[in-house]
Order: sequence, then structure tokens, then C-alpha cells
Amino acid sequence: MRQLLRFIPLLVLLLAACGGAGGMPTSGPAGTPVPAELQGEWLYGRISTIQYYDPVTGSWGQPNGAGDRFRLEADGKYERTRLLQISTYGCESSLFIWEKGTVKLDLEKSQITFQPWTGAVKSQSCSPSHTYEKKGPGAVNPETYNAEMDQNDSGQSVLRLRVGLGGGGAGRQQAEG
Repeated sequence: MRQLLRFIPLLVLLLAACGGAGGMPTSGPAGTPVPAELQGEWLYGRISTIQYYDPVTGSWGQPNGAGDRFRLEADGKYERTRLLQISTYGCESSLFIWEKGTVKLDLEKSQITFQPWTGAVKSQSCSPSHTYEKKGPGAVNPETYNAEMDQNDSGQSVLRLRVGLGGGGAGRQQAEG
């Protein structure tokens, strides 16, 4: 649980940093109409349970993990946020991608294409001096996934997005009730 709590502030900080970026478009054209079962927020993520504590400095190492959150609107617009955090032997690297755009659905091929019209990318490799950052139109490239709806063992809807042979499943946030 401690690893999860350490990961959340980093994601919030990165979301805040990109959400206020000036000069980026705030709206764009509508995409393919999205069926009701695909509309809403989808989440995918994993955080490593392996973390280290340095008794000399008294500090915890950053967790390893990845997350993907996207929201699909009825008119085909979307917003997506992704984060990858890797820590190995004192080298902490991260990749953050935020984007807004439209989706193109090809139901015959079971494919979804995210077509961003604005976004932000920020990465750091081992040192703040090795930082890359790009914002605005063209910052994020379009991506196409093979998509299929499924259910997990709990009966929760899962949207499986795959590129080639790999891919994970994005689930809906469970409502308490």
C-alpha cells in the first residue's frame, strides 16, 4: 500500500503540470460515435510490490509501475493519460503522456484508433539533465489497437486493447454501493 501512495502524488503532479499548459487547444472535431458500452472512464495499471528502503539516507526508492487512464465520450472525443515509472539501482526514469483527441472505431475490424489533436509528453532518464518535453499539436502520435470487450472473474467489463500479440485490459472503476 505504501508503494501505491507514493505513486499517486507523482501522477497528480504530472497531471497538474500538463493540465495547465498554455497555448494548447481545448477542443477539437468529433470522432466516430462511441457505443454506450464503451463510453466512460477506463483504467489499467500495475505497481510493483518490490521497493527498497535505504537505511543510510532514510529514503524510499521510487516504485516501478505503469498506468493508462482514458475517457471516451459519446461524440468520439477522448482524453488519455499514461505514466511509466522505472527505478533500477539509483536510476529513476519516467515517461508521462497526456492527450486529447478523437477516436475512430472500425467495428468490422474490431479496432480503435486514438487520434490526438493536442497533448504533452515528458520523459526523464536517470537524471533531470536527461529530460525530453514536447507540448501541443503533434506531440503525441495516433495509435491503433485491436479491441475486444470481455468480463473479468468478478463480472466487471474489461476492454482489451492489443498491439500485435501483447496488450492489457482496461477495466471500469468500481462504484461503491
